[in-house]
Amino acid sequence: METNKKKYYFEFVGTHGAGKTFTYHVIAKQNLLEPLKAIYPGQVQRPKLHFLLSCPILALKNLNHIAFISLFMLKNAEINFLNFKVYRTLFKMIILHQYFFRFHFDVLLKDDMLHLILRIIFKKNADIEAAFQEFFDHFKYLYDGFIFFDVTPDVVNERFSKRFPGKSDSFIASRLKIHQRSRQQSQILRRVLTSQDHIPFIVADGGDDVKVNAEKIISFVKTTLQKT
Repeated sequence: METNKKKYYFEFVGTHGAGKTFTYHVIAKQNLLEPLKAIYPGQVQRPKLHFLLSCPILALKNLNHIAFISLFMLKNAEINFLNFKVYRTLFKMIILHQYFFRFHFDVLLKDDMLHLILRIIFKKNADIEAAFQEFFDHFKYLYDGFIFFDVTPDVVNERFSKRFPGKSDSFIASRLKIHQRSRQQSQILRRVLTSQDHIPFIVADGGDDVKVNAEKIISFVKTTLQKT
């Protein structure tokens, strides 16, 4: 493991089915950012015991962020099982972010907290745009860049129909609600991210060929790192 070398984090943001994961898998697996070493979380080889032993100290170091997420969910989100799962995963992502940064790489590519908050079922009186702005303002210190994937509803619907082979009708119906909410709320998050000037970003068309998007993202990442 290596801890001293500067590492960079680019988050892929956008609705489910926009092509985020597929694109950063292509970039990392094919080493398209060479000579930089780019990885995504699935490529980090971490023994479960090592991770479990690391969790307590990482949680203590991130108490302020864990407290922020707890208050954020209490203030803005309905109390239900799906939102509890979102909260639990956000809690884990805070710890994993620092854990991943203990390993050797130059650039980390992933969809993460900004992707996950699109699933939240907000309270009826919640100002969703203000909530997203508050969330971004708190965690913007993490990021070196964003890649927002925009995609038309017809492309998302086509991909959704192929996404869950063999699953029950009730499972597919529950996932459809999540995907539709994610799509609607992604447009609100897009306004927040593209109206700020703290973190570099680009907007990719999720309907484009993956190679086209990969080339745009590689150019964006390299240009961004040259300015740091």
